[in-house]
Amino acid sequence: MDKTFHPILTDRQELSDMHLQIRRMCHDLNAPIRAIHGFAEILQRREAEQLSERGNMYLQRMVAATHTMEQVVSRLHQYARLATHAVKLKPVSVAQFTGEIIATHYRNLPAGASLQWQADQSLVWPSDPVLLETVLRELVENALLYTKAEAPAQVNIAWSVEQDRLLLTVSDAGIGIAPEYHQRVFDLFERLHSRDQFPGAGTGLTMVLKAVNLLGGTIALASADGLGTTVQISLPRPDGASV
Repeated sequence: MDKTFHPILTDRQELSDMHLQIRRMCHDLNAPIRAIHGFAEILQRREAEQLSERGNMYLQRMVAATHTMEQVVSRLHQYARLATHAVKLKPVSVAQFTGEIIATHYRNLPAGASLQWQADQSLVWPSDPVLLETVLRELVENALLYTKAEAPAQVNIAWSVEQDRLLLTVSDAGIGIAPEYHQRVFDLFERLHSRDQFPGAGTGLTMVLKAVNLLGGTIALASADGLGTTVQISLPRPDGASV
């Protein structure tokens, strides 16, 4: 694949007040969604034999729909919480940081899947660990999810420093993204595939964009339909920061 990177536009005009309102709204939505889900599951356990085949089918769809609603509200709340995150810089040992995340979250990969990473053991960078972990985890989750049916996931992570900027590159050999969708996939809840094909709420890359924006960085994307995806994050050294 010809890795021609396309810069991703950022939106710096969002107001923190809006995100605080979203967090409150998510909190208010959780209670009725849980109630609907709970009562539907009770009906499944206690009344299934008294319902017709069609009635049970509708009930199953209700449970599945409420599960999806819970997931969407949860991810929206995570996004709003991230958007109102107060950036706190500290020295991050990039290799140790990456190794801990991989060991904690990606110890058990699907059969045949591969997750490789590289970083200079001496590389220390001033950053916000919460935002940096969000970027790395969401990119890896996407790379592991959007794989070809006939081929296990192959994901590569690389950290480097160029011209006093920290570069994170995450590459995969998955289904890829057609160029006309390179901007859209960073929109909140934007999905190019059905949930039956690929589960999820469609918020992962939006979270990446927001975290990178808070860190003052940029995102570039190289991808084509069926030819895998490479995402490159470029983060400037914070003004006055040293390690």
